[in-house]
Amino acid sequence: MIGVSTLPIRVAVSPSKPASVATDVLVIPVHAGGVLPELPAALRGEARMHMRRFKFTGAWGGAEFFGISARGVRASFAAVVGLGERERSLERQAEGMRRGVARVVREMGRVGVRQMAVVLRGDAEALVPSVVDAAYLSSYRFTEYSAKARSFAASRQLRQVALLVSPEHAAAVRQTVQREQTILGGVALARDLVNQPASQMTPRALVEKARELAGASKKISVAVLNREQAGKAGLHAFLAVARGSSEEPYFVHLTYSPRAKKEGAVQKIFLVGKGITFDSGGLSLKPADYMEAMKIDMAGAAAVLGVFSILAKLQPEVEVHGVIAACENMPSGSAFRPGDILTAKNGKTIEVLNTDAEGRVTLADSLAYAAEQTPDAVVDVATLTGACMVALGDTYAGLWSTDERLGKNLLAAAEETGEGLVLLPLPDEYQPMIESKVADVRNTATSRWGGAITAALFLREFSGNVPWAHIDIAGPAYAEREWLPYYGVGATGYGVRLLTSFLESCVSEAT
Repeated sequence: MIGVSTLPIRVAVSPSKPASVATDVLVIPVHAGGVLPELPAALRGEARMHMRRFKFTGAWGGAEFFGISARGVRASFAAVVGLGERERSLERQAEGMRRGVARVVREMGRVGVRQMAVVLRGDAEALVPSVVDAAYLSSYRFTEYSAKARSFAASRQLRQVALLVSPEHAAAVRQTVQREQTILGGVALARDLVNQPASQMTPRALVEKARELAGASKKISVAVLNREQAGKAGLHAFLAVARGSSEEPYFVHLTYSPRAKKEGAVQKIFLVGKGITFDSGGLSLKPADYMEAMKIDMAGAAAVLGVFSILAKLQPEVEVHGVIAACENMPSGSAFRPGDILTAKNGKTIEVLNTDAEGRVTLADSLAYAAEQTPDAVVDVATLTGACMVALGDTYAGLWSTDERLGKNLLAAAEETGEGLVLLPLPDEYQPMIESKVADVRNTATSRWGGAITAALFLREFSGNVPWAHIDIAGPAYAEREWLPYYGVGATGYGVRLLTSFLESCVSEAT
């Protein structure tokens, strides 16, 4: 069994005044220009003194941590967090809060204090989700194989967050906190799955997790196809990738059914997650240093499982399907070869030029399968191309879509959750680069340029006539160094919050 990390953080919602709260650290959000919220005079004066000392002006995403001794204040430390200009959008201020609070949590771990209270009066109450995000995301530790990590978590991990809000809004804030904690549980699950070594996170382990999620709720069901059943279903491209490994492949279809499902009353959304549990490159073998992190090639599948772990609790009125083609890509005498021609589920043929472009081959069958189910939209999530990282770096995913509304909804969801997402084109003039002389399409383009785009064009060939979007998460799925303060190093769980927000937008559209 995979051990899911627990985050024992207690979040309290309190109408108490900042000076009266007994805590280790009092966190104060500050807008550009050093505009402080309403605070007791002694505390305000001391905060201003430290802000001048640090030359802190409320710049977006910044934070400073300092000891305080103001009379009547029950905290030992204070921290100021920068929100930037007041004119910035709420989403942008929320991301500034997310980053700033995460920096405070990191500093608390260094100092060895474990409780904080955050001043969120007035307009700042809208930043509650970002504070909860920061607390949980930055406190996450994958400790299953490290005694040192377990020791740190036991002695230094954040334990309590008090949100100081207006009395009249306390009940609504508690509901917001509960929702956010639920979503972050799904993020933690996705991070745990990706952080596992590939020897443990096998295709069978993914299936066990899917069955566990289905067994935990009557609203979720799962169908699993083994190798023989997948062959009978026409999933031959997927099975070709799986041939080189001794690990058995599985094709997984999860279904979440809402409470009051009526024909045509709710949207039917398919989430497709790339599920390559280890990618050696196959016969087109990767160099050793490129192979080190290839346990992460199932991060798309992990995001889908993370979403399904929370759907029954959130109960959105949308029918959600999750599709995962789970296998390894390994070299052996039975592995698929450069020059092979495969037939995908929709009947299109694929010329294999490089076996290290295997993810798009498994997704070809997954997308064709999803398109046959008459969905309202299909969204695939995949660690697909290094070219996307060349274009966008480590913290942004690429987005391609055949439907303008679907693309806009996904971008809006990413803006809300602070997960970087950039819309990229599907230019018709690039289409000849994926055309084959001996098959319908080739799995690598004739040019090295625009590799993330030509990969998306390849996937489009299998998405049918339904609204489809592709999210390439090769960059943000895993942090090999600390790019964002709330992720640290390791799996990020990118996509769980974004997809959850997107599904909720589908509910509002349907009504």
